[in-house]
Amino acid sequence: MASDEELVLGVDVGGTKVAVAALRDGEVAGRAERPTVLESSSALLDGLEATARGVIAQHGRPAAIGVGVPSQIVYATGTVETSVNIPLAGVGLREELGRRFGAPVFVDNDANVAAFAEARMLGCDELVMLTLGTGVGGGVVTAGRIFRGAHGLGAELGHFTLSPDGPPCPGNCPNSGCVESYCSGQALERDATELAQDKPDSRLAGALGSDGRVSGRELVLAAEQGDPDAVLIFERFARMLGLAIAGYVNVFEPERVVIGGGLSRASGLYLDRAVQEAGARALPALFRRVEISLARRGPDAGVIGAGLLAAHEIRNTEHANPTTEGSA
Repeated sequence: MASDEELVLGVDVGGTKVAVAALRDGEVAGRAERPTVLESSSALLDGLEATARGVIAQHGRPAAIGVGVPSQIVYATGTVETSVNIPLAGVGLREELGRRFGAPVFVDNDANVAAFAEARMLGCDELVMLTLGTGVGGGVVTAGRIFRGAHGLGAELGHFTLSPDGPPCPGNCPNSGCVESYCSGQALERDATELAQDKPDSRLAGALGSDGRVSGRELVLAAEQGDPDAVLIFERFARMLGLAIAGYVNVFEPERVVIGGGLSRASGLYLDRAVQEAGARALPALFRRVEISLARRGPDAGVIGAGLLAAHEIRNTEHANPTTEGSA
């Protein structure tokens, strides 16, 4: 039987690193990380196992393990349906890691578990989280549980359409004009590069790299220093983000909308404008009841959320049959 005091592991698998944390009663007791091995799925899993075993050696055997991956997950089986940057497509992670560790394993999308971590930290049962980075991820918590849809593949908030005739999605998506095509790091670099090519005398043209592109870092720096072209790019970014937030508020009626991911560090360039746009477009009765803010868990949201997911699932299993009704 599991208790709030028993140890669980949270694992956050990213394109650059695998992080593992030991959690006891929701608090991190210890953590470790190492670069993600991308040569093959077996090599990646061997690296994950080695990292986790190092944490286990220091903190003890876990009652359960939660894993967050940047992939679409069939939640009931813990199988990776699609995976963009890591070689895990088609891998039954729940079964494979359960065999390796001899403990219950629960696998979910990384943005889902990050949203769960934020909701638990805020004491909030109704939350929408957007993670703005290279792409756009998202997670929804409703009635205190992660919303996943029929098979665990839902809440792809980055692929919600804002304009059917907009730019192609830069991610693994057949859509055009979706949130990711406007509000991601890839979209910002695309817009900055196109503007630089059109205006050879501009500051952004001077920021073109050896690869012929303007990096997100150079764009942010230019906007922070008041370059009008860079500011204009972030104005469109903010407007489209506000459109997206308004749609999520109207659909989910959350108590909180939180913005995380690497681009949240540049929130001073767009967040106030995005909130203004959302307020002008969302239904007033819903918008006045929502709070929009930056995420608070920071880079540890994924690994903490994965551990919280594991703890939540084993507690529910003690009190009910392990059906979808008991899922986080």
